[in-house]
Amino acid sequence: MSPSTRISSWIGTIVGDRDRYRITEHIGGGGMGDVFLAVDTILGQDVAIKLLKERLANKGNLKKRFEREVLLCAGIKSENVVQVRDYGLTNKGYPYYIMEYLQGQTLGRVLRREKRVSLERTIYIINQICNGLQFAHQGVSMWDSEVGRSEVVQVVHRDLKPANIFLMPTSMGELVKILDFGIAKISGRFDDEESDATNTGTFIGTFQYASPEQLEAIKDIDGRADIYSLGMIMYEMISGHDPFGFDAAGKKDSSGMRWVRAHSIQAPIPLRDQPGSESLPPALEAIVMRCLEKDRNDRFASVNDLMTALRTSLEHRIDDATVARSMIMPPYPQSPIANVTNSAPQYGRESRELVDREQRTEATPETQEITPQRLPDQTKAHLEQLMLSHVGPIATILIKKAIARSTTIKDLVEHLVHNLPDGHRAKFRSQVNALLKNTHDDTEPGTRPQYTNLTSALSSESRHSSAPLSGITQIDQAFLSKCEAELAHFIGPMAKLIVQNANRKLMPQDFVESIARRIPSPTHADQFRQRMLGEIQ
Repeated sequence: MSPSTRISSWIGTIVGDRDRYRITEHIGGGGMGDVFLAVDTILGQDVAIKLLKERLANKGNLKKRFEREVLLCAGIKSENVVQVRDYGLTNKGYPYYIMEYLQGQTLGRVLRREKRVSLERTIYIINQICNGLQFAHQGVSMWDSEVGRSEVVQVVHRDLKPANIFLMPTSMGELVKILDFGIAKISGRFDDEESDATNTGTFIGTFQYASPEQLEAIKDIDGRADIYSLGMIMYEMISGHDPFGFDAAGKKDSSGMRWVRAHSIQAPIPLRDQPGSESLPPALEAIVMRCLEKDRNDRFASVNDLMTALRTSLEHRIDDATVARSMIMPPYPQSPIANVTNSAPQYGRESRELVDREQRTEATPETQEITPQRLPDQTKAHLEQLMLSHVGPIATILIKKAIARSTTIKDLVEHLVHNLPDGHRAKFRSQVNALLKNTHDDTEPGTRPQYTNLTSALSSESRHSSAPLSGITQIDQAFLSKCEAELAHFIGPMAKLIVQNANRKLMPQDFVESIARRIPSPTHADQFRQRMLGEIQ
């Protein structure tokens, strides 16, 4: 049976417990598996299903690696890594797993079409890749069925390339997803379960983006191999060329030996020597070139160090307009499915009304008396924190734009609701109405802010006190610089924008809390609070 016939034979097949998943369309594939679009018949949702290729199903080592990929993706708790939802065997015994269905396109397709992307968009995408890799590199908890306990293992992706970076359009900009951990390197006991190819010193990966140590097939590679691959990707995104001039010379090498020699002994072309990259900040060029060092000891020690260096390298001011430009995506392919081989017609995202009339919240007498521009600073701060819980750091920009475009509170609410996922809208409306009602109550003579219903979710009663803890009582530039430096350790280049747009009229401890809430990791948020509150006291 030919490969195309085998693939076609899966269309219409139902797999999973309770006949849950119905396969409807083939949407891609790789060396180990084929990916199909399927329908979750219980939830009524589109999902993606990856099936191990039939010819590999009886190879025990590859079947183990496929199962290991499932455990890895399920264990990496990052929104920047494709999420796995289910795993099982077909009636014929072929393993499969269910993933979230991603609509958008790969970075590889973007680069083939556009050749290069803007500096702002590059930083925006790379920062998200680093966030996802950080979760993998720092350790993933994987269940070891043989010993009956979990083991924390460090994971190296080992096949980072534009084709494995997926870009999803959202109302807040592009959401980046790292794909395909099928050949990832894992530390600990799980390392012994890798294929015979790995243990006998055979190269695994993609020649064009592989690190020198991968090409040498050494066993103790670490996260710095992924940093080299990131350097290759960044170089291509910024300049439109590879670092060794192969694309400019029109050189093709199906065997990969030209790439092997280049990665091993050939010096990369300085990034600013590439046409169109002459005005690149020297510090940024140095970062990319450091990622491409042959000796891994000369590269950044971690992706966190790389993110910090990217932040400090930007010589231009990261303001609202810059970030907004980085979030504006070019027209996407007409089909929502990423097709990495064919060119599809282009179109802009369809415009739509802010909210259907029947979904609009009727303004109460209280909210009609307040205009968006007259909202108290404290209310704006709470509104910003409320939006943060739904959309993340972009909340500040969305609120500023919504206030500027709104003439009534009703308009403000609808502008903000438009930026939320459908499942968040009802809760957000309820929370905002409670907040605005309390704001109106506070405008009556002789009253003080109550913020009932909202303070329990956003802040403690002590944060409404006007009395400072001790030490500094106002926010100056030194304090802002310290906040930015500390925040950058945890979230990277976005720190500058977040600090610039934070409400400086708050008391220092409230200011710190408003920023801490933007840090995704609760542990990191607590560390940030402790460090900054130490500056206040």
